[in-house]
Order: sequence, then structure tokens, then C-alpha cells
Amino acid sequence: MPTTKTTIKDVAKQSGVSISTVSAVLNATGWVPDETKDRVERAIDALGYRPNRIAQSLKKRRSNAYGIIVSDLLNPYFTEIVSALQLRLLEGGKYSFIFNSDRRSDLADKSFEFILDRQLDGIVLISDSVSEKTVRKYSKKYPDVPIVAIERDYDLDSIYTLLVDSEKAAFEATTFLINLGYKRIAMITGPSSGVGSSTYGRLQRTEGYKRALRLAKLPVNDDIILEGNFRMESGEQAMHKLLCLPKRPDAVFAANDLMALGAMKALKQVNLHIPGDIALMGYDDIALASMVSPALTTLAMPKKSLGEKAAEILLQLAEEEPENNDIERVQFFSAMLVPRDSV
Repeated sequence: MPTTKTTIKDVAKQSGVSISTVSAVLNATGWVPDETKDRVERAIDALGYRPNRIAQSLKKRRSNAYGIIVSDLLNPYFTEIVSALQLRLLEGGKYSFIFNSDRRSDLADKSFEFILDRQLDGIVLISDSVSEKTVRKYSKKYPDVPIVAIERDYDLDSIYTLLVDSEKAAFEATTFLINLGYKRIAMITGPSSGVGSSTYGRLQRTEGYKRALRLAKLPVNDDIILEGNFRMESGEQAMHKLLCLPKRPDAVFAANDLMALGAMKALKQVNLHIPGDIALMGYDDIALASMVSPALTTLAMPKKSLGEKAAEILLQLAEEEPENNDIERVQFFSAMLVPRDSV
């Protein structure tokens, strides 16, 4: 028997399509093949799904557009998430505006306020540029505007949060290096202050690295744990510092691919071979990681999945009231090791 608990996600599962496709059928937005449309409508009838009419009537007075705030559009990691997010929203008949904070909290906060004051239908925060103070203030002022945060845990019940278990991934990456015989493994971490320091995975990656060393009974040496800022130049600078040590490392694990590529540049400048002289591992698996020589061993962040899931949450909330949906407030994803030629 049909129940009031049936959600748009149930319809998507029954008909074998995405939430965005169901949304497009319900709202007659976007182009959906007749065969797919028929399949969705049959699933709606079979499940007895009834969209929330109040939510739909409110939606008609809204913009059908969302704001996306990104810390650094020069970083391909973010652009891959945004690409997947925008495409899935478009498939559901929605539009989006991108705000690049360029790693500045003041610009991110202003963008956040602009989106809410102009009554866009929701916000996606990617990384940590928007301050917790601003999010708390405006989420109380606009409680009906959904917020999805990717890789930042604001610890607010009103926010939908998507996180990656980077501690586990970093542990597996460091263990991989240890099992290959590397003993003196350095790390280039993310920043401990400023933009990037509150990214969920920043501290987790360092903790996973340290846990693997301790489990293997290898020393955790602070002199070979250097801080970067997630940009290429900082990886290059950190590697030069490591090379100046009396005893250089035999492997380096960078907390993102851009810093790893900067480290690779530094090694080539002094004619050291990778991995013959020093092995190198990154994190994110941006497209460039597979194109450089040697191809970079890294951990693949689920960038496409994060973007698509953020869009699906917003699309589902556009049809259903929060108290009537089954969306988990905090959802975890996994990163996967991608062995290549730099190790």
C-alpha cells in the first residue's frame, strides 16, 4: 500500500534513474526521453508517491537557482566537484551560480550573505572558506534555505554534510609506502591556520600518516613533516627544505596533488629521479596526476560522487519538506589508492 513515507529517492530507485531525472519529470523541466518519463511515472503510481504541494508552490516563487561557494577554482579538485554538481542540477531543471573566494574568508562570507539575501534556493559550500560564525548566523536567519557542506564539518544540525574518511585513506597510503620498503617517509601537510586549515581532511590525513608509521614501529619525525597551503608553490618550497636536511627522506607523501606536483618540480630541478631517489605520493587524483612524468601515485577523492550527491540532496529538498525525507545529515565517502609510476 502507498505510504506517506515514500520519497523521491524511492521513485528514482524503482525507476532506475537519478533523483535529478525524477525532479525533471515532476516539474516538466529539462528534456527526458519518453520511455524514461513513462518509467518514472509508472514508479510514481506504483509507490503512491505524492510530492509536497506546499513545497512545490513555494518553489514556484523561488529562483530555481543555487549558489556554489568554492575556495579555489584554480585547483582542479574543486572544478571537478563543481562540474558534476552543476550537471546534475541542470539535469533536474535547476541552475547555479559559482562564487570563487580565492581562499579569502572575507570574500566567501560576502558571497554567502549575497546568496541568502538574493533568495537563491540553496547553497553548497566546498571546502572551508566560509567562516563558522557566518554560517551559524545566517543559517538561523534563513532556516528554510538548505545548506550542503562538502569536506567541512560545521557541526550544525541544520546543515547536510558530505565528508571523506581521509584518516583511513592516508593510513592506507602510508602503509603502502612502508610495504614497498620505504622507511623515512616525509609528509607535506595542509595549513594549520587560515583558509584550508578547517578542511575536514587536513588533520585527518596527517593523523592517518602518523598512525601507519607508529603501527610499523617507525619514528614520527617532526623535522620531515612540513606545512604547505594546498597550492603547488608550497609543495615545491617544502621539498627544497627536505632536500636541505642532513638526511633526506626516501619518500614524500603530500596532502594534495598540487603540492605533490610542486614537490616533483623541485626534485627535477636538482636532477633527482622519481622514484629512484625519492618516491612521491599525492592526494586527490586530479586529471593532471596521470599526465605528468612519472605519473603520480595518489589517492582518488570521490569528486564526481560528492558533487552529484550535493545536487541530489538539493533536488530532493525542493520536492519534500526536511521532516518528510530520509536524507542523512552526515554522509561519509571513501578515497581509493591509485598506484602509478612515482612510487
